[in-house]
Amino acid sequence: MASIPTASRPGSPLREWIILHISFVLIGVITTLLGPILPSFSHRWFLSDAQAGFFFTSQYFLSSLGVVLTGVFLPRFGFSKVSAAGFVAFFLGFSFLGIGPWFFSAFMVGINGFGYGLANPAINLRATQLPSRNTASAVTFLNFSWSIGAVLCPFLVGWLIPSIHLRRFSLSIAACSVILVVLHLSVRAEPVSAHPARVTHPLADWLARLSVPQTIPLFLLFMLYVGVEVALGGWVASYEKRLPGMSAITLVIAPSVYYGALLIGRGVASFAFRHFSAIFISIGGLSMAALGGSIIAFSHSPQTLYLGSAFAGFGLAPQYPIFVTWLATIFGQDSTWIGAFFFSAAGIGGGALPWLVGIVSAKTSSLRAGLFLPLAATFLMIYLVLRARPTTNSPANL
Repeated sequence: MASIPTASRPGSPLREWIILHISFVLIGVITTLLGPILPSFSHRWFLSDAQAGFFFTSQYFLSSLGVVLTGVFLPRFGFSKVSAAGFVAFFLGFSFLGIGPWFFSAFMVGINGFGYGLANPAINLRATQLPSRNTASAVTFLNFSWSIGAVLCPFLVGWLIPSIHLRRFSLSIAACSVILVVLHLSVRAEPVSAHPARVTHPLADWLARLSVPQTIPLFLLFMLYVGVEVALGGWVASYEKRLPGMSAITLVIAPSVYYGALLIGRGVASFAFRHFSAIFISIGGLSMAALGGSIIAFSHSPQTLYLGSAFAGFGLAPQYPIFVTWLATIFGQDSTWIGAFFFSAAGIGGGALPWLVGIVSAKTSSLRAGLFLPLAATFLMIYLVLRARPTTNSPANL
């Protein structure tokens, strides 16, 4: 893989920031769509929780492949083209979603995951390089836009699908993806090689960078965080539908409460970084998320479920932006190629943990039992944060 410091051609940073934020609103809708739509998938194809959970596996395991390829594509093609390629994948996935048997739609969800694997790291890493007063705050604010899409998603599903049905809804997202392809290609931010003769990274380079003490804890944080976020956000809708008296309700609220708290938390965190350290914000947030996960697992009423969802979403809000910023801080310019290693971990976690929740639920006939898995992962993350934070010798962005 090429080691290429990135440099943009002259352009408007503000215009590019706007495109990145618009992109993340749509990505927020796309990546959280499974949670609100999963109950209808289960009803349509008579799926068990283990089969329903496989949709998450398809989405996030194929996203890992997309992430791995960003390590190859980013140095060669630049952020704008890789981001555009992600939206091309979204266009393909949503063009055929809902056609045929359940496993074909699961594959289309995987195509969408592949697009996420290309677009998400490209856009996040680009945000660490655009002009900003505080990198962690800027990345957090970008993910705030993702949360806007995530909050809108359950309402879009509840309002539009009953009237225009799944196919037209999917084609609408495909059309929006085409527009984002054009916008990203219009940026023309290309990499410039500072070392044109050196186009690959030998094994020794990888081993040297991966021998950094924070590597394994940070890898596990990427994996567990996305697994927890997707598991909670993806299954609270199904959990809500199974509460007493809720089976006839067509519009589920829990995912919107969860992602709404995530949105508010990221908005608050972008200001909190000016007054508190990232490690303080991270541990405090994870403690709140653990409390929320406990409330969710033990809830017996919609009101209690909403309260737990709010606590969990708010506590998880600053985590991913912090981890992305730590990645850029610890590895510097090398994050453009070694970042694929960490973002692929996010895909693994997002595919494995929600599926395990479904498997445990199917084996025990209790979704509550499955939801104890993300709760345990949250407690483990508190320990890992203490091991993964940048040392005082690292170039500080925080």
